[in-house]
Amino acid sequence: MGPYGPEAVDVFFVLSGFVIAFVYDTRENTPMGYAVSRFARIYSVAIPALIVTFVLDGIGRATRPGLYTEAWHYVWHGRASQIVHALTFTNQIWFNNLPPGSDFPFWSLGFEVWYYAIFALAVFTIKPWRIPVVLLMLVFVGPKVAAMFPIWLMGFGAYHLCKRVVIPVPVAASLCLGAIAVWVGYEVHAWRAGRPIGPNWIGRPPIIQDYIIGTLFTVHLIGFRFVSHIPGPVLRFFAGPIRWIAGATLTLYLFHLPLSQFLAAETPWPSSAWQTRLLIYGGVPILVFVIAEFTERRKNIWRYGFEALFQRVASSVVT
Repeated sequence: MGPYGPEAVDVFFVLSGFVIAFVYDTRENTPMGYAVSRFARIYSVAIPALIVTFVLDGIGRATRPGLYTEAWHYVWHGRASQIVHALTFTNQIWFNNLPPGSDFPFWSLGFEVWYYAIFALAVFTIKPWRIPVVLLMLVFVGPKVAAMFPIWLMGFGAYHLCKRVVIPVPVAASLCLGAIAVWVGYEVHAWRAGRPIGPNWIGRPPIIQDYIIGTLFTVHLIGFRFVSHIPGPVLRFFAGPIRWIAGATLTLYLFHLPLSQFLAAETPWPSSAWQTRLLIYGGVPILVFVIAEFTERRKNIWRYGFEALFQRVASSVVT
């Protein structure tokens, strides 16, 4: 499933833009409220993920160093730099590509967090300065991050489009299912022709594919909004489990690879053995849901901490 990772991130970016549009529209519409929620959401998982990653990497390397090699771009040295860049989300600005240990999925936060910041500047900066500061931020993050920002904006635009228009059910169904059909056709073509390679000057080869997948998923999302009443009763019946699972998604994203690598290193079987794969596919989800109880499901604790910190900083500035 590795080749489909970039496409999953495209979906994630669209969903993120959609969710941010919703939370800003409904509750997080002050600078303080928005900043506190974003910091709590990210750091409640990112900091524990970095700690666990480097602890598990150290143990795993000591047990089976052959599974932690540069053959798959893993780098053990320079850990201090990796941690600093990860905590400041500068791991992807311009032409940086600094994954923290074995936690390769962390790369996308080097995009995502800056989209939060750019959006905040766009809505909370006073009007004469709004465009200049947004442009300066885009220059700061570099072409690689900036080039993906319109995909995030697709989700933001989809939310507001769904609020302002009503699409007839037959048209919506065509959008919802047609986008999936075109997507499947694209995957068949990509499978036959090999994964597409786009312009590498921005440091992200599949950029053309990113826009294809982002557009198709946005169309699907808009279409689904106006046919959602059809599967609505079933979704509402399972609303509790769905929300509970969703409450561990960022933990799953940031912990699954370090945990998988560690379990592969600590088993007595070869990494390709069926026993190892069963352990990973069965053990990682269980571990993730346990860890989530102490990370994102406790983000309110982080929210209180960041709120107190920001209020203290604000009062210090005023005085």
